[in-house]
Amino acid sequence: MNVEKYYITLTLTVSSLGQRLQMWKSRDLALVVLIAVANFVYTAYVGQLAWLFTGIPGSNYLFVIGYAIIISLALLMFEGRRWRLLLQSVLFAILVIPTYFAGIPFDVLARMPIIINSLQGDILFNSYYGFFKRRNKLGIWAILSTLEFMLVSPFLQMVNFYLFYPPAFLTTFVNVILLMLPVIIVETIAGAFIGYKLYERVRKVG
Repeated sequence: MNVEKYYITLTLTVSSLGQRLQMWKSRDLALVVLIAVANFVYTAYVGQLAWLFTGIPGSNYLFVIGYAIIISLALLMFEGRRWRLLLQSVLFAILVIPTYFAGIPFDVLARMPIIINSLQGDILFNSYYGFFKRRNKLGIWAILSTLEFMLVSPFLQMVNFYLFYPPAFLTTFVNVILLMLPVIIVETIAGAFIGYKLYERVRKVG
């Protein structure tokens, strides 16, 4: 039943975006798909390895720098246009269902925080994009946005684990996140900065 509700919610989300997709350029759609696939490839070969080999929930945040680079670059490439981040996250959430990203494999409910986080991020980050762009401070915008995104992510996972996982699992996850919080912050800032530098190079070439 929970699986059916998840897919119904996912279908409605994608359908609501369908009308907007008609107004998007093919470049936007290609970029959304490319970023979702890049996120999945990083997850498959790097991002899930800590949890896969240790069995410790939350240990995947050891490799958060790769996600920070991708998210920062994606936000800058989307240039403040809404729903691109949300759509790529929906695609990513579907792709990582068989992996150890955000939960045990094939637990579809564990991937809901990905979509919720991207929804709040899409609305919040793009609301302030113009403010930072007019002041030529997109680097700061990318770092702050990516940092907020990465800090909200484990909080949403805690809520999900509280609702659907055993208390011992939640306790382990919370303790791991608290211990790794400095690592998450440092790697996120570094990754967001790298993403911004990559964006500058891409923009010059384009």
